[in-house]
Amino acid sequence: MMILMATDLTGQEARGVRLERAGDPVRFERLQELHEVTFEGYVQTSPSQLIGVIQSRPSELSVTRRLSRYYLTNLRRNPATPRVVLRLLDSIQRDLQNELRYYDPRVAEGDSTALLEYLGQNGFHTATVGYRFQQDAAARVNRLTFVVNEGPRAVIDTIIYLGMEDVPPDVLDRIRSNMTLKTGDPFSEAAFDQEIKNILVILRNNGYYRARSGRPAIGISRDKLRDTLAVLIEPGTRCRIARIVFEENTNGQPSINVSARRRQLEFEEGEWYSEEKVARTRTNLMNLGAFEIATIDTLARDTAVPDGQLNTDSTLTLRVFTRNQKVYDVGANLLMFQTSIDNYLNGGGGATALYRNVFGGAQTASITLQYVFQDLSRLFQSQQLESEALASLNFGWPSFARIFDQRAALNLNVFYSQRNLIHPFRLESAGLNARLPLSLYAHTFFNGIDLTLGLERQVPRNFQDALQTALKEATSVTDTIAVLQTFVQFSALDRYLSDERGFFTGTFFGISFRGEHRDNPVNPTSGTFTTLATEFGYGAGKFIRLQFFNTTASPLRERLVAATKVRLGHIILLDQSQLYVPLERQFFAGGAASIRSYPSRQLHDTASGKLGIEDITSADQYVFANILGSASLL
Repeated sequence: MMILMATDLTGQEARGVRLERAGDPVRFERLQELHEVTFEGYVQTSPSQLIGVIQSRPSELSVTRRLSRYYLTNLRRNPATPRVVLRLLDSIQRDLQNELRYYDPRVAEGDSTALLEYLGQNGFHTATVGYRFQQDAAARVNRLTFVVNEGPRAVIDTIIYLGMEDVPPDVLDRIRSNMTLKTGDPFSEAAFDQEIKNILVILRNNGYYRARSGRPAIGISRDKLRDTLAVLIEPGTRCRIARIVFEENTNGQPSINVSARRRQLEFEEGEWYSEEKVARTRTNLMNLGAFEIATIDTLARDTAVPDGQLNTDSTLTLRVFTRNQKVYDVGANLLMFQTSIDNYLNGGGGATALYRNVFGGAQTASITLQYVFQDLSRLFQSQQLESEALASLNFGWPSFARIFDQRAALNLNVFYSQRNLIHPFRLESAGLNARLPLSLYAHTFFNGIDLTLGLERQVPRNFQDALQTALKEATSVTDTIAVLQTFVQFSALDRYLSDERGFFTGTFFGISFRGEHRDNPVNPTSGTFTTLATEFGYGAGKFIRLQFFNTTASPLRERLVAATKVRLGHIILLDQSQLYVPLERQFFAGGAASIRSYPSRQLHDTASGKLGIEDITSADQYVFANILGSASLL
């Protein structure tokens, strides 16, 4: 693919160690451990680039090996060291032999040739490479050094693309707008290959199903400073999708409706073939969670199809094949978790049943039952444990509707729980949560929207009796404040149900915008993720909750990423006489979820809340413990 010209290094010695050159006879010496691999002489390249080309690697010493080697070396100097200790440390060293790497002149010879080829592929046509292996007595290491002389780097003089004379102007415009290589750029064979791949991708996304390229040709000038690039692009005949055939392997499971599978298509009959749309369609099918396998391929011209028509050179028949997976799953599990708000250790058990094809359209439904004991530490303090019984029904419809020509899903959750607090006080809760996630176009900053609706009814049972009993047992002002702190959230619910006689204690409408532009959502190395959310609450509390979140990742160098995280939030009370905001919608800081140097829930203004008790001093009016969150977050 490329003409390489190279010369040998001559006349170089370092610390009395002869410089080996590509082509020299290989001398076999005693096997020696390789501690370091270094590079010298590079100017326009970097060690991180060059190390990826060669096979020689230094020993990878783990902490265990380093410690055992250290103690073995030093304990051997002491004649009183028991032999069993020395044998144990020596055994550890032998067990970790796979961490060691050794100098091999044949490998180093091959690495020199590989480096020379790599430099030639990046325009250094007069480069030379040599290597030396030496022992550094002062540092007590064996070092393999590659000496690189890059020379001048060639630039691109001419780029010629042949074979696209019949491609329509609109497709050619797309190709030109996506070209990055231009004359005068430093030559890079990898960059030229990527340019060719980009051209083929655009052709295949615009009907040229059979587009391919010939072998690129590289011409090097006599002075090795200018390169001419040429390649033949063979688009083939432009093809439309004539027919779409669905084929299903039920695998012994209920069938998925053809209409549900068709709604996942990003293409339709009569369109130009697009490789990108085919890939997105396969992703849509797999995201339904109902299939083990989903493939999309073309059928041969003579394959029998429902309408009996055969393909031509300019038409394609696409077969959408799916194989269903098992539609049900059941399971039971033990629970042990720590809540993010109160930081309590909770434990219990649960059971779940899942069905993946409720109405034949890949809709999923699951039932979950849980019984959880809260704050297990109370067992060791001979205190009554709080417990919660929870039952929930989840329903998911992955292809619920199309909004603005974008596919929208629907997720519903119906729940009922009974939480036993201080006997006989308990809190009954029931509600419905609905979420409508909608994907937008990938090229916009905000490429996703979530619409949410929540209806909740929380009823504190035996609240007044429990409150009066607890106040009677209080023996000091501090005890009284602690009791009121404990019941402050439930008193707002009790007042709302008794005074305003509302049915739903909370009705919540929310909308959030998502901007996902990271290279990897799990472990990003570059890009940003942003959310902007607003929620309106009505019921026992009337408020608007605003929240902004942004995280960025920026690569600094190999395996080093700079990251930032910013979260802003504020709650606006719409009725100053109603100070209630549900606990899970308040802002808390501190702990592993935000600022780890502060304990959970303890980074806030401790003097921000007051209790309306007339017979205590003003100094005792403030809430001392971390019962309430904040109205703002930064």
